[in-house]
Order: sequence, then structure tokens, then C-alpha cells
Amino acid sequence: MLGKSEEEEPTIKPYYTSEMLEEFDRLRNLPFEEKVEMSHEIIKKALSKFKRLAVACSFGKDSVVVLHMVRQYKPDILVVFSNTGVEMRETLQYRDFLVKHWDLNYIEAKPKWTFWRIVKTFGYPATRFMTKEKMRMIKEGKTKDTSIPMCCELLKERPAREIYRKKHIQCVFFGITWDESYNRKWTIIRYGTLFYHKSHRHWKCYPIGYWDTKDVWQYIEENDIPVNPAYEKVDRVGCITCTAYKDWEKDMAKLYPGLYKKIMRDLGRPTLDDFFGGGKSARQNNVDKQ
Repeated sequence: MLGKSEEEEPTIKPYYTSEMLEEFDRLRNLPFEEKVEMSHEIIKKALSKFKRLAVACSFGKDSVVVLHMVRQYKPDILVVFSNTGVEMRETLQYRDFLVKHWDLNYIEAKPKWTFWRIVKTFGYPATRFMTKEKMRMIKEGKTKDTSIPMCCELLKERPAREIYRKKHIQCVFFGITWDESYNRKWTIIRYGTLFYHKSHRHWKCYPIGYWDTKDVWQYIEENDIPVNPAYEKVDRVGCITCTAYKDWEKDMAKLYPGLYKKIMRDLGRPTLDDFFGGGKSARQNNVDKQ
């Protein structure tokens, strides 16, 4: 499905028609085999339309699936990884493994900013949409009122765009699926899976835009694709310092307790230990009270 050109990805529910919703529902409910076939057709269309293309790869499950599919037609496609400096160790090890064993045409985008400099300047990242928690953080000066977390812009998106510009990339493949977030769902509904982004000055292609998480794991299993070992610990692979998604507190407290306590202190919020007596057993807490 081809979409209109866009100026910016929407941060609120965009204009849509009943026909657009019906088409979206039809495509996302296709049988898995038909979704895979559709994804290949989307990839082939982009490859036939443009000469200079790249895959944006975070080495999470979604972007690796897209990379696997695109390389069936163009094994030497440029693979761009934005190294934020706060990546999971498992992700970096997995990246090195795939770069070597898949013989990837790999390039790394490196930011001019650090995460902690961004925090000092703009505050901690908050969700892209407005919530009570984001409103509280803005009011207390813990974050800025931006539609996109500044760490995403300065650590990932801007450095990658600089590479696309230098390499004269016309179209970039992304591992975006509709069920990842509200914004991504409505971007796909409104613009489809191949569209021109005016401010970024290149085309974007979402070959698995109509897939969901279950489809992604099924493709990985059927094609025997190596999996980032970070998924053994968490459902979401990304920056270890991210505070802009629903379950960040649970994940960070489990994997990086020291970092979790620091960030919660910075945000002026109680930690999970505060709710459970600093990690003591309920029995010990009762003894302390006596």
C-alpha cells in the first residue's frame, strides 16, 4: 500500500477515512503467509524504484527480520546502526555476531551528544504522547515538552540521517510494525508502507508494517534466524537508560538496579524498594516496627 508524502510523523490521531481503516484492518488480518508475500512485494517495489538504499537496524527482532528479507534481493545493502552509547551489552555482542556471520555492509552512526548531556539539557525522556506522568515531569522540570524524546533525536535519528545524507540514500527500510505504538499504527494507516518524508528528505519503507509481534517471532522461527540474547531477559531491546516506555521501571530495576535507583532519585520518585521496605522480607519489616 503506497501512501501520501508526509511532513512529520503524527503525534496525535491524524486525519483518516473509513476506507483507510478498512484497508488497514484487511491487511493486518491477512494470513501469515500472505503477509510475508506482501512484504516481499513491498521490498521489491522499493528496490526497483531506487538505486541507493539502506536498512536501519537496531539489531532488535523487527529490524533483523527486515534485514533478512531485504538481503535475499540485495546482500550488500548498507546496514546503518545508531550506537547511542547506552546500548545493552547483549545487543552489541549480537551485532558483532551478525556483522561477521552475515558479512554485512555495516556502518555505525555515532552521536555528538551523550545521553547524560541530553538529560542535563532536556531532562529524562518521556513518552511521545501526553500522559499524567509526562505532565508531572514537565511541570517539575524533569523533561521538556517535545513530541519526540530528545535522546531519540540526538542519539539515533539525527546521526543516522547524517549518514543517509552523506551516502545519498534515497530510501531506508525500517523494521516498524503496527502494534508497537499508537504513533506507528497511525503513521501506517495514514501513509502506508512506502512514503516520502519531506523533512528527512528520503523515502521510508516499512515492509512488515502490517505484521504484529506474533508474526515476527513466527518468521524468526521458520527461518532459523539467530536471536538477540537480550530477549531472554526483556521483551523490548533498546537503550538501557530509556524511561519513555510503559514497563521501563520493571525492566531497569531487574537488569540495572543501580541505574534504576539513580534515575528514580533524579525524578524524585520512590523506588520499588521503598514500597517493599528496602528489600527486606515482610516478616523482618514487622520485627523492625515492634
